[in-house]
Amino acid sequence: MATSPKFEPVIKDRLFYGSFLYCISFQLDEISCLKNLDHDYIDAVIDRRRVWREVTHQRRATIHNISQAKTAISQTILTHRVKEITSTTVENLHDLANLLINTTTDFKLVTSVDIGWVYTNSVHLIKRLSENTAIKDKKYTKAIVDRPKNTIKLQNPKNTHRSYFKSIKISDTEKNNLKNFCGNHPDIRLSPSLIEWFKTPYHRTQDYFFVDHNGESWLVMLGLVHPGLVRKTAEIIAG
Repeated sequence: MATSPKFEPVIKDRLFYGSFLYCISFQLDEISCLKNLDHDYIDAVIDRRRVWREVTHQRRATIHNISQAKTAISQTILTHRVKEITSTTVENLHDLANLLINTTTDFKLVTSVDIGWVYTNSVHLIKRLSENTAIKDKKYTKAIVDRPKNTIKLQNPKNTHRSYFKSIKISDTEKNNLKNFCGNHPDIRLSPSLIEWFKTPYHRTQDYFFVDHNGESWLVMLGLVHPGLVRKTAEIIAG
């Protein structure tokens, strides 16, 4: 690539993982095999996955006595789960591993199913990855730090702090208690997703739910209603 990739800005209070300016995300089949950048490890994981998928493939025969509609649904689901791991897929994984193993710059690789993220301060490494034709759906981002750490910048803020919830499952009684507690404090602001969640029958909070509140005392009271619910708290600043 003759020119640098075009990086989309990501406004943050710190660099990616506190250290990295750039990120490239991409799709590559079986990329989660690269959680450990070791060729023997990659082959061992591939072997285990092939065995598991062969067993799953054989079990598909048991669905033939199910109704046609249910069979079609089951086959659709299982077809995805038993996707063949080809020799090309394995070669692509080893090629990418080689590139990362032999790079002389710092980086962090994060994987989830078939999606990978590489964080680094090196545009050169990003360029080399972008030239890899095996990886698809490449996206480039750059961290833009515009505020101190552990702060949220809002226009005309009405609260002093924002607290994010953990992703946990709570009982129906605990959910009702939490809803009533929040409803009894008109000076707080709930995230739109949290407001909608209170209207649903679901019982798992999400880590993007937040509450804007004033001071630390509200957290103490929340801790009495449901201990351990808050994941982190950030100061809100005007901007």
